Order: sequence, then structure tokens, then C-alpha cells
Amino acid sequence: MNWIFQKSGLINHYNPEIHQGTQPVRVIHHMLLFMFQNTHSNFIFELSEQVNNKKVDNELNLIIGEDAIISSKKNTPRITSTDRKIEIHETFLSYLWCITYSIYVLYLETIDFPRINKKDGKNTYPINEENINKARELFDYGKSLIISYSVWNKENLPNPEIYFAEKRDYIEQTNCYYTEAVKFILCHEYTHAKLHIDQLSSNLNNSHFLEFEKEADNNAIDMLLQGKFRINSHAIEIGIIIGLLSMFYFAPSTKGTKHPNSEDRLSNALERLNVEEDNHVWGIACLGLKLWAVQFNLSFDWGSNFSSYKELYYEIINQIKEKQR
Repeated sequence: MNWIFQKSGLINHYNPEIHQGTQPVRVIHHMLLFMFQNTHSNFIFELSEQVNNKKVDNELNLIIGEDAIISSKKNTPRITSTDRKIEIHETFLSYLWCITYSIYVLYLETIDFPRINKKDGKNTYPINEENINKARELFDYGKSLIISYSVWNKENLPNPEIYFAEKRDYIEQTNCYYTEAVKFILCHEYTHAKLHIDQLSSNLNNSHFLEFEKEADNNAIDMLLQGKFRINSHAIEIGIIIGLLSMFYFAPSTKGTKHPNSEDRLSNALERLNVEEDNHVWGIACLGLKLWAVQFNLSFDWGSNFSSYKELYYEIINQIKEKQR
């Protein structure tokens, strides 16, 4: 544990005796189940009860492998209806860590720090162009994993496994937001196991599945918020929003059939979090949408005369709705 106090030099978390997997996120895998089990103070007892009642399997199925997220099938998180096991793929986790880091760093370096510097009338937070460039490069790598697997360049790109202590802040802050994003996803799938699998039948239509998804999102948000006195609420809020933003980078359209439109799920979460209109999560949501727009060459008017990030966010949502009619 000497790395906790390390001020300089290389930090390498990988231990082949305890870390499973081949991708740098392997050094956080052991934390995912622990964080999920401790979503809030009473959840471990509820989870044990659901396992005993055969509502959910007692094993989190972490699938190790160097596959693209979309290969022979879509390797995104799911609950299997046959054995009620939550399934999550290592490549998806790599993707999620990459976009978490990129969105967080780009928000600070290109939006929040310049805003503070302008307000203060001085360079309170010097802007680091290397941080910005690395965040953009990592975002491009993360997106590439959707359709084509390639090895994470640990020597040149930020990652949670090996990094210099002098640059640890962004890495370790990202780990916190990433684990909350994963927790939100796991709680969403857990809700399906607890409430929805037993309702599956040939009589269900798309409207039923839409309701299932809304309930799973809302239940997952509420579960995480119950734990806000154990985990920094700021981390929970950012984790939930990035977990939902992760859906956008798969396609230029947000429309769903058995899932609500992605922007509707994101808006619902932002409103359910009940934060101030200039809270960071509104700004992070706006940046996440801007990265999606750039990715798919979508033309939106981002304006400059908005009173809050919330106002800007809904202006962009209105444009998304208009373009997809």
C-alpha cells in the first residue's frame, strides 16, 4: 500500500496473483462487486435475500476477453433471464473507463477551469494542453473498442494500471466516478432481476419493456442516492450521468424501441438527481452530448447566451428532438 503516499515515480497496480483479465481496468475489477454490494447501508441484506430467493445469481459474471463490444453479439451489460446472472464484459469496462476519464478531464480543462479563470480575472487553474490532447486521444481509443478491439497503449495513454504519481489525480478521480458508473449499471440490471424477469411472457409489447427500463433507471438512481452519506454525492451524480452518456457513442440516433430514447433517460436522471441548475452534472451532460455530436457530425447550435448549464442542456435536447422527428 506504499503507493498511497507515493509522490513521484511510477505507480504500477498490477499483481498477477490477484488481478484477472488482460486490460488495464483489471486492477479495479475486484472493487466492482464490493462497491455494488455496498451501494447503501442496507443493500447487502437485501441482496442476500434476493439471492436466497433465487431472484438473482450470487455471481457477477465478468467476461474476460479481447473482443470488441459489438462482435458476434453486442457485449453490453445485461441480466440473463435463464440463470439471472448479471453479465459485464471487460472491453465494455475499458470503454467506460476511457470515456469517464475523457469527459471528466475535458470538462475541467476546457469548460470549468476557463470559466473560473475568467471569473477570477487571473489564471487560477492553468490550462494543460497535454491533458486535453491525451483526453481526446483516449476518448477516440475508447470509442474504437465499440467495433474493433485493440490493445490499450499503457505507455502513452492514461489508464488505471500504470501511471506516474505526479499525474495521479485525474486517474484516481476517474476511478471513483467509474466505479459509480458501473454501480449504476449493475443496479439497473439488478432491478430487472428483482422485478421484471418474472413478468416476461409472449404477451408483452414494447410499451411494457419501456416501462421496465424506466423503472430500472429510477430504482438504480434511488439506490445510489441512498448511499450518498457513505460515498461523495458528487461522485454518485457524475457516475450516473456518465453511465447514461455511455449509450450515446454507439450510434447517431438516440431512438429506442424497447428502451426509451437515450436523451429521455439522461434528462430523467438529471431531474431525478434534483441538483441546482448550474451543478457540474448539467455541464458534464452538455459536454458529453457535444462529444457525441462531433463523433457523428451532428450539427447543433451551442449558442453562448445561456444563463445556466441546465438551460443549455435543454436547448440541445430540443434540437435533438427536432432533428429526429
